[in-house]
Amino acid sequence: MSGYLFTNSLLMLERALDFQWTKQSVINDNIVNAETPNYKAKYVTFEEALDASIRSAALNPDRRMSSMRSAIGSARPRVHVAEYESMRMDDNGVNVAEQETEATRNAFQMEYTIDAINSNLTLMRTLIRGQ
Repeated sequence: MSGYLFTNSLLMLERALDFQWTKQSVINDNIVNAETPNYKAKYVTFEEALDASIRSAALNPDRRMSSMRSAIGSARPRVHVAEYESMRMDDNGVNVAEQETEATRNAFQMEYTIDAINSNLTLMRTLIRGQ
């Protein structure tokens, strides 16, 4: 999504959905590799990257609005490996029950984010039509 037709909140929702999609993919990889010896579970972070980008943009008072849009748009989720976690004797680091719980939680979060995007777009459509 580009241009100034879309608000910062819609851009933030887009980034959140990107994070949730990445998280779901990583969870799926973890579950698929639950029986793979020496496989270490992965996890995704986003809040730290977003916070750092926004703080950096806030330091630029001359171009705060465009810097903020750029900061939100450039924040990306990061995938990390849980190097020191081991669940089994073969050094596999995946707790399947935990991963399934996170997958369910993430699915609900994705549903909420998609509903928020739809609400935002419905509001814009209503404003454009003048109804």
